[in-house]
Amino acid sequence: MSRPEQTDSAGQTVDLPSDAPAAPATPAPLTSASPGFDLGLTWLGHSSVLLDLPQLRLLTDPFLRDHLGPLRRHGPVPDPGAIGRVDVVAISHAHPDHFDPGSLQALAGDPLVVVPRGLGGNVRRLGLRTHELEVGETVELGSGCRITAVPARHWRWPVAPRARTVGYLVESADRAGIYFAGDTAPFGAMRELTGRVDLALLPVGSWGPHVSPGHLTPKTAAAVARVLGARVAVPIHWGTLYPPKLDRWFGDRLREPASQFVTWAERLTPTTEVHALDPGGTTRVRL
Repeated sequence: MSRPEQTDSAGQTVDLPSDAPAAPATPAPLTSASPGFDLGLTWLGHSSVLLDLPQLRLLTDPFLRDHLGPLRRHGPVPDPGAIGRVDVVAISHAHPDHFDPGSLQALAGDPLVVVPRGLGGNVRRLGLRTHELEVGETVELGSGCRITAVPARHWRWPVAPRARTVGYLVESADRAGIYFAGDTAPFGAMRELTGRVDLALLPVGSWGPHVSPGHLTPKTAAAVARVLGARVAVPIHWGTLYPPKLDRWFGDRLREPASQFVTWAERLTPTTEVHALDPGGTTRVRL
């Protein structure tokens, strides 16, 4: 796969690879005469984002623990009681920092857990409701909302090899489109979502100072926001999980991905409004 240019010369444009297969068509956009709404958004850390939609609360990739193996959480540990009722959970893939059974079981309410096909059995064994989606498939969430699985470019987890990695497009009757990228590298089929995304939740980092293959960097994430035509972008998947004492060696490099994303977004997609939050931070977005 060809990759975007990575040099940091000022003003340079970055494009997505053009050699990826086309994505399955997503459903036609919802239409409504509604003037829009205010969305409450809390970034709990890593890829966990709580979205307060009208009459619906959706949580992405909940990871609520203070560690994962040798990785330790930096920033506040989310309190399931403070999160409150969750109606829908969207799981992007089976990696343990994105699919954590203990975190799912700790959530209040009776959430519908939307997962890639092949992961539903794992959720049912937890006693939770689930709905499996292939790329291009959609499930109606009620209250005029629906969620569609969209492609992602990331490796599968050997413990659940049938479950591929996906992203999600959440659409409401208010004509708002929210793209949760999950974990992904840039790829050409992202262009299939151009014009459909008002809010983009984009991963910009990893567990260390270097981003491994299968991920977006702050620069390529800004390029994705530009290609999508996102009105608002929130950088996620950075500065939350990394080994203890790693910050002694790399210091601010572990906390720089969000500020780097802001810088690249100003250069590559200046019309995109960026909300860069600290873990646990909350904002409101007009959609």
